[in-house]
Amino acid sequence: MDDPRIVLAIFIFSFVLIFSEVVHRAVAAWFGSTLILLYGHISGIFDTHGNSLEHTMLEWIEFEVIGLLLGMMVFAALLEICGFFEYIAVKATKLSGGNPWKLLVILGSFTPLISIAIDNVTAVIIIAPVTVKICNRAEINPIPLLIAEAILSNIGGVASMVGDPPNVMIAARAHTMPEIADSFGFNGFLFRLGLLTLFAWMITIAYFKWYYNEWTRKKPAGVEELLYMDEWDSVSDRGLMNSTLFFLALTVLLFSAKEFMHLDVEIHAIALAGAGFALFVSRPMEEDLRDGFINDVIDKVEWQALIFFAGLFILVGSLENVGYLNNMAAWIFENFGSDPVVLAVAIIWVSAIASAVIDNIPFTAAMIPVIVEITEASGGSLSAAPLFWALAMGAGFGGNATPIGSSANVMVVAISERSPYPLTTVEWMRVGVPVMVLSCTVATIFMVLFHGVLYS
Repeated sequence: MDDPRIVLAIFIFSFVLIFSEVVHRAVAAWFGSTLILLYGHISGIFDTHGNSLEHTMLEWIEFEVIGLLLGMMVFAALLEICGFFEYIAVKATKLSGGNPWKLLVILGSFTPLISIAIDNVTAVIIIAPVTVKICNRAEINPIPLLIAEAILSNIGGVASMVGDPPNVMIAARAHTMPEIADSFGFNGFLFRLGLLTLFAWMITIAYFKWYYNEWTRKKPAGVEELLYMDEWDSVSDRGLMNSTLFFLALTVLLFSAKEFMHLDVEIHAIALAGAGFALFVSRPMEEDLRDGFINDVIDKVEWQALIFFAGLFILVGSLENVGYLNNMAAWIFENFGSDPVVLAVAIIWVSAIASAVIDNIPFTAAMIPVIVEITEASGGSLSAAPLFWALAMGAGFGGNATPIGSSANVMVVAISERSPYPLTTVEWMRVGVPVMVLSCTVATIFMVLFHGVLYS
C-alpha cells in the first residue's frame, strides 16, 4: 500500500483546498499534513532514517523561516499598537497636499522601504486599512493606492532577505549549502537585487501614472480636513514607538553586520532576540498580566500564516521524500540544463507565470528542492545560486499579476472591501499583468548581463 501516487494525490488535494479557499489555507495545509501523517503510519512509505515519522516530519519544517517571520511580526505589531503607521499615512497625506498622484508616490515609496525590514504581507496588513480610512475621509477612490501598495511592496520585498516570504525560504535553504551560503545573507540580497528592484519600481510607477492618469488629476473633495490634522494625534505612545524603532533599526543593522563581522548567530535568532528586547523595554508599567499589552501584541501576530508555513513545508517535504521532486528536476535539467543562462531565464518566467496562477509562497516551497535536485543532477556543472536568484525574481515579480499571486495581494483585496470601492480581479489584472511583464523583462536583462558575475 506504499504507493507514492497517494502522497502526490494528498499534495494536489491540499493545494486545491488552498487555492479554492473552501477553507482557510492554514486549515487546508494543516489537514493535508494530517493526511500525510496518517498515510505515512499506515504505509510506511517515508524514509525516516531510523527516526520516528513525527520526528522526520518536524525536520521537514524550516523553523528558521517561521522564527524570522515571527520576530518581524512582533515588531510590526508593536508599531501598529503605538500608531506609527497611521502617523505615516496622515503625514503622507499632508506632504502630498491632497494631490492623489503625490500621495501614491509617497505611499508607494514608503511601503517597499518598510518591506526591506518587515515582510510585505505584514506591511500591507498594517498600512492598507489606514489607507482606506484616510481615503474614505478625503473622498478619494482608494483602489489605485491599494494596488500600488501591494504591488510595490512585492517589488520592494524582492530586494530583501526578510521582505518577501519566498526570499526568506530561499535564504533558509541556501544557508544549508556551504558553497553558496555567504551570498544569500541580508547584504547579499540588497547588493544583487537592490538595483534591479529600483528599476522595476521606477517602471511600475511610470505605468501607474499612465494607467491612472485621470484619477491623478482629480482634486479630492474632503481633503481639506485631513490637511489640518496633526499627525502626532495618531501616535498613542511615543515612547513605545521610539523604542520599537530603535530595536528594529538595531536588528536590521545586525542582519547586515552578521555577514561583515561573520557573527556566529543565525538570522532568525537575531530577529527573535530583537523582538524580545523591544517587548521587554516597551512594556507599559500599567500592564495587566491577564488582559494587557502582551495580549494585544499576540493578537496582532499572524499566527495563521505561521501555521500555514509549517503545513506547507510538511506537504512539500513529503513529495521530496518519495522522489517526485527529483524526477521533476531531472526533466528540467534534461530540457534546459545545456545553457545555464537559458535555464535561469526559464526559471524567472516559469516562476512568474506559476506565481500569477497560484500563490508564490507554496510555489516557492515546491520549487526550492527542485532547484537543489537540478544542481545535483548536473553532477556539479551547475550552481544553485543563479537559479535561486532567478526564483526570487520570478516569484516576487510574478505574484503581482493577479489578486491571488501573493499573500499581500490577497490581504489588500480583503481590506478593499471595507471601502465603497472593492477591488475586482479584472481591475487588478489590468495593472498587474503589464507590471509583471515589464518587471520580469528587466529581471531577464539583468540575468543575461550579470549571470556569473552578480548571480553566481
